[in-house]
Amino acid sequence: MILRLACFALVAPIAYLALATLFGMVCVGLGHNTIEMLYGGTAVYLLTLAAAVEGAWLLPDEIRRSSSFTRLTQRFRSSPD
Repeated sequence: MILRLACFALVAPIAYLALATLFGMVCVGLGHNTIEMLYGGTAVYLLTLAAAVEGAWLLPDEIRRSSSFTRLTQRFRSSPD
C-alpha cells in the first residue's frame, strides 16, 4: 500500500503539471472561450478514464482473482457493442 501511495504522490503532480501546461498552451493559442468549451466537453470522459485506470491499477489482488470479477470481465469482453 505504501508503494501505491508513493506512486500516486509522484505521478499526480507530474500529471497535473502536464495537463496544466497543455491546457495553458491551448488557451493561449485558441482563446479562453475555446478552452472552456473543450474542457467542458471532455472533462467527463477524461475524469472517467482517469478513474477507470486508477481503479484497475489499484484494484486489490483478491478482487482481481475472484470468480465474480472474472465472470464480469469476460461478460464485457464478449458482449457486442
